[in-house]
Amino acid sequence: MNLKELFNRANEVIHSRQGHSVLVFMAFLALSALLWCVIAFNDESQADIRMPVRLTNVPDSVTIVSQVPATMSVSLQARGTQLLKLTWGKVPNFNIDFRVFRSDGALRLTDTDLKAIARSAIDGANIIIVSPDSLNLAFTSQPPVVMPVNPDYIVTPGPQATISGTPRLSADSVKVYSIGRLPSSIEAITTEPIRFNSLNETTTKRVKLIAPPGSRVIPDSIDVTIDVEPLIFKTRKVAVEAINVPDGQKLITFPAQVDVMYMIPVSDYKTSEPRIRVTADYRSISASSSSRMIRLRIAEASDNLQNVHLAVDSAEYIIEKLEKEE
Repeated sequence: MNLKELFNRANEVIHSRQGHSVLVFMAFLALSALLWCVIAFNDESQADIRMPVRLTNVPDSVTIVSQVPATMSVSLQARGTQLLKLTWGKVPNFNIDFRVFRSDGALRLTDTDLKAIARSAIDGANIIIVSPDSLNLAFTSQPPVVMPVNPDYIVTPGPQATISGTPRLSADSVKVYSIGRLPSSIEAITTEPIRFNSLNETTTKRVKLIAPPGSRVIPDSIDVTIDVEPLIFKTRKVAVEAINVPDGQKLITFPAQVDVMYMIPVSDYKTSEPRIRVTADYRSISASSSSRMIRLRIAEASDNLQNVHLAVDSAEYIIEKLEKEE
């Protein structure tokens, strides 16, 4: 069937008695749907929205110390068309005018004030509930105090890694705005606790700063980076050092050198010569023992070494008497 035949067939159906009835039915159905939409959109319904909070007309010399809520939860009753606009369009801001509500170092807004602001932003709506139902926002005009940041951290590396140095901070000092004078006992701003176990790679975390009571810290959070390095296994021969030997005697061990095994950060592997002392203590020799073995121990090792241990923990020894010089 070509296009012309299809058109002729459709025209016959439409002009038939049955086709005419279908068209009348569809017209009444469309009209009913339109009337229902008009009635529904004019009826009042209840809805809950969140309005972004915005402080206006704040002088440059003023800093808000209290935590300002990001949004206000508003329960309202409005016409369907208005609710449709709020649902699919942009929700208006909850504007708090600093000049109107400032009073003795704070912005104080009652439930009535908050409802009035919401009603003004959403013209024609009946405001039922605003949450929170009151605000008390302290502010200060005092200049800030610059204070250092101390990270509160406990970090343990994985078995094949080590923590390299102290944490790196995106800001090592911050500005502290306070309503009154800060106590002299507060010398630094501390981060929230940072806890990592079995850390195997360098990690950065955004952490909040703990502001003293009645103050605000700017910035209120910083990035803390924990540098982690892999460890490399290494073995080195170290001479055995005899200690606490009486005058006129000499303690000789066999072997004179022992293997010391340790793990060292990859950055120090080729660039540093670790300090290691292995000792044999004359005082550890028991006169009643027939053993010719003396215990060896690691008396000193560089701080950058991990898992330092000896290949053997004892060695044979002899004691020689030295001739006195004339």
